[in-house]
Amino acid sequence: MDSGAADDEESFSVSGFTASGAGGRIGSVVPGSDGGGAGVTVNDHNGERRKDVTVKFHLAKAQVVAHAYPGHYTVDEVREHIACKFQVKSKFLLLRQAGAEVAGHRRLTDLGVSEYNVCDLELLLSDTARQENVQLNLKLYYRNLTLPDIITVRIPGEDGKPSRDVVVEIENQVITKPFVGGFINRQTKVEYHHAFSQTGPPSERIGRPGAKFSRDTQTVCERHTTTAIPRDQSVQFSSVEESGDGCKVPTGPCLIPNRYEPYQELAKRKDIDGKVRLIQRNFRRALWQRLIRKSAAEWRQLQQQQLENESAAKTSRAAANNKTLIARTFPKTKEEFDALFAQIHCWKENELKLIRERYSGAPKIAEMNILLDKEIQLLNGVERQRRAIQRELTDVVVEKRLTKISEPKRWVGCNNRVIEMETPQTQRARFLLGYYQRLKDVPEPAPADPQERIGLLDELSDVIVQESHPATEELESLLQRERQLLLCRMDSNDLSPLRKRQLALLAEIIRSEPGKAREKTARKLCRKCKKLRPTNAFTVHTRQKSADICETCTSLLGSTVDIAVYRSILRAVRRDERKRGSLASYAFIIQENDIKHIVERIWHGHSVISNDSDRADLMLPRWNVAQDWSPWNCVCLTEHETRAHLKLQRLDRYYQPSVMKEIQSKHSLARSVFSQLREIDQEFTESGDWWEVGLDGNVI
Repeated sequence: MDSGAADDEESFSVSGFTASGAGGRIGSVVPGSDGGGAGVTVNDHNGERRKDVTVKFHLAKAQVVAHAYPGHYTVDEVREHIACKFQVKSKFLLLRQAGAEVAGHRRLTDLGVSEYNVCDLELLLSDTARQENVQLNLKLYYRNLTLPDIITVRIPGEDGKPSRDVVVEIENQVITKPFVGGFINRQTKVEYHHAFSQTGPPSERIGRPGAKFSRDTQTVCERHTTTAIPRDQSVQFSSVEESGDGCKVPTGPCLIPNRYEPYQELAKRKDIDGKVRLIQRNFRRALWQRLIRKSAAEWRQLQQQQLENESAAKTSRAAANNKTLIARTFPKTKEEFDALFAQIHCWKENELKLIRERYSGAPKIAEMNILLDKEIQLLNGVERQRRAIQRELTDVVVEKRLTKISEPKRWVGCNNRVIEMETPQTQRARFLLGYYQRLKDVPEPAPADPQERIGLLDELSDVIVQESHPATEELESLLQRERQLLLCRMDSNDLSPLRKRQLALLAEIIRSEPGKAREKTARKLCRKCKKLRPTNAFTVHTRQKSADICETCTSLLGSTVDIAVYRSILRAVRRDERKRGSLASYAFIIQENDIKHIVERIWHGHSVISNDSDRADLMLPRWNVAQDWSPWNCVCLTEHETRAHLKLQRLDRYYQPSVMKEIQSKHSLARSVFSQLREIDQEFTESGDWWEVGLDGNVI
């Protein structure tokens, strides 16, 4: 393509399109020598061919504006041109390449043009422009933008050849519209010309034949002609009139039958099958969209529920860790002190292991002695703390026991209703408990007038006279002695030992049952301390055959294992059994030591599926969900595995035969170890003690 144009006619490109100036310069497309690109060759007046250079101006915020200039243009000329486009002064613009400012006298061909005749420059504002608040407005730039005449077309390669870019210049031939008349406004003297061509109305606004509004409908032109039909056909008229010469002239609308339409053409025109397919396709699409929306809502609900469960589990774990830290820092119960003893034992074992690895001979003996001294100090400190806590909680424990005695009898009746019954013993214990609390509450400081205290002592003396208990006489003498000391104005601190003895005797009277002879307590010899102790003072668990060691000797041995983990496993098992209504389950008979034996000796301290050995994450759910829990109807799993296991109906469909065989062998071992558990369960069930399961919060 060739066309005459001035050599200095400007051209520009935006977003990959290159357009010539208003003069309409036309170039020819010359493919690159390497096949990977193309250049734009423009013929000037002398017939010589030259290539334009496309300059990409990089603005702030990763904005790019491109223009095509002749290769002989200097940087100053380019700056003047781009300043006109942005309508700013050229002195406010800076052109940089690779971080360095480009000199104004250099030509574009000297700036390191790529093989595709592309030159990258940075367009920035000078410090003076920033002081005068001058900005490069792209909206103003695009407002002055004309349509491009040069475009870059990417042609994909064939047979493994690489793709190439071809620059195509579009010829812009502007036509000269003729003058078709017009008019002049007499008031404003503005001349208006008729348009030679214009865009017609849209097709939907054009009516059917006979309803057009055009210039032709405004001119009446009658025309008479004679026509003959090409073939004979019937014509039907709704009404016919007879003229004077005997001819019949139709007066109504003419009805002409259409061409006969075969069945195939009628079926093709109506396309009933296609319309049915369209309805079915749209109906299936609607059902599919409804299913997708429903599934998406269920998925979001499951995601929300999972997040809530994870958050609740994380919160519960944090609360459990916090509770454990508090219990280890400020121990109060026997279990918490046992955990401290277990920690000391673990620390001792680790230190012994290090000493055996590092020392030998005399240094080893010295380190052993140092370790023994440290262990003695730690044990003495824990024991002192335990005794102090025990002294503080003595009164609280006694009062709790008396409160328990004074409560009405409770048991679970029909429909799991809790039934309460008041007995004469509970009423008597509640009556005496009121005097116990009044006798215990001594105001500080002591009142100046002791008559109120003396009145309480007289009233209590009248009450205990009616009790038939050996401690009644001693208590009466102690009350009489306190009356005499109060009349002598003795200090209340000197009366504290006397009052403690009074409270102890009154508590013993409350615990006794009137009218029932005191039975002699059965005693047994302890194998360790060689002392006779009550039978209820011996430790008992389900796997032993005889009770030979008392609780005092057992506590002196110290705990070597933190039993809190196994206690949490047992509480989880009991909680699940109570929710299922299995109040006579074996879970309410076995103790923490039995759970420890099941986890460590039978299941070897790990999950049967994942071999996870984290004791804090292990659980003992039912193996057969339809049967009550027992040591031979449980399986060691993690918390997540337990949730999935309890949902299974047929275990043989989900567990491999090897796993089933291993679990059955574990159950046989548990049945042999806990062989005496059936007898204990029978006694527990027949005695009726299992009705109290769930009434005490400590059991659950």
